[in-house]
Amino acid sequence: MKIYITGMPGTGKTHFGRILSQSIRLQFFDLDELIEKKEGEIIRNIVRDKGEAYFREKEHETLMQVSRINNCVVSCGGGTPMFFDNLEVMKKTGMLIWLNTDLDIIAKRIAHNKTRRPLFMGLNEDEIRDKLTEIYEKRKKNYAKADILIDNFSSFNVSLSPVIQKIMKYVKNRNK
Repeated sequence: MKIYITGMPGTGKTHFGRILSQSIRLQFFDLDELIEKKEGEIIRNIVRDKGEAYFREKEHETLMQVSRINNCVVSCGGGTPMFFDNLEVMKKTGMLIWLNTDLDIIAKRIAHNKTRRPLFMGLNEDEIRDKLTEIYEKRKKNYAKADILIDNFSSFNVSLSPVIQKIMKYVKNRNK
């Protein structure tokens, strides 16, 4: 079993993925963390110094490596499904979960921690919300191709029990 988690920046994909992987006893990977370790630099600096195209190439390479590993949960970057054939790779090699979080909640989260998010540097909360809306409109069609949708429209953590039930139901139906 391999589970990919996608969604907008700031939805809590990494936090959710770690908890999910512990709950169902699978290894956890975060694409951004793997890229940072490999490059010896944080994502913000990679994008600033080498450009987004370079970062997206590294993201694709890392996804391809992780796609060969079984029994894991993978937290993907918000833009991962938008580039190369990443969406097809994720759909072919595992199940894809879209963690869909209210944009107002995301804007507040990002406004409190802009330093790790190159797309939002120097923006206030209203500007962040506008940018998030613009990004969401471009990405929602790809996000909607996920096998499982998890709506999280509260600022509290997602309850894992219904998520695990959805995953098990999906796996059961897929294996018929």
